[in-house]
Amino acid sequence: MAVRLKRLAHPQRVYVRSGRLRPASGGARGVLAAVAAETHILVGQLHRKDWQQHASDPGGPAPVGQVEEALEPLSAENAAAMMGRLASQSLVWREFTFMERTEADTVAGQVVELLGPDALWWSNGDEHSWSAVSACTFDGLVAGTDGRRFAVLIQVGED
Repeated sequence: MAVRLKRLAHPQRVYVRSGRLRPASGGARGVLAAVAAETHILVGQLHRKDWQQHASDPGGPAPVGQVEEALEPLSAENAAAMMGRLASQSLVWREFTFMERTEADTVAGQVVELLGPDALWWSNGDEHSWSAVSACTFDGLVAGTDGRRFAVLIQVGED
C-alpha cells in the first residue's frame, strides 16, 4: 500500500503517510483517535519540513485533539474520489495539476481497495469547506484504516 500511496505524493504540496495503526482501545472512537494521531504526525512533519516559514497560522498545526474533531466520516467511494482530486489538482489554483486525474483516481482506488471493504474513512471537509489542521490557508485530507493499517493523504497550500 505504501508504494501506491507514495505515487500520489507531490513535493511540497501533497504528503502521504501509511503504516501499522497503533493499537487503540475504545472501539470505533479509539480507532478514530489513533488515525487522528497518525494524521497529526504527518501534519507536524510537513510543517517542520516545508511549511513552517510559509504557514498562515504562526501557532502551528492543530493539536491532535483538534485533528480528531476535524475528521468527518466518508464512504470508501468518496474517499477514493477525494484522494484522487487532492493528489491531482491544486486546492489553491484549480487550473494547476500535479498529475493526471485519471492516474490519480486509479491509484487512489487501489489504495482504498487495499484497505478493504470494511475500512473506515474520514476527511476534514469537502470541495467547499474544511476544518484546517495544517496551519496553512488551504488543506484537504483523507485518512482511512482497516483497524490494523492506515493511510493518510493531505494537500496543503497558501495563496
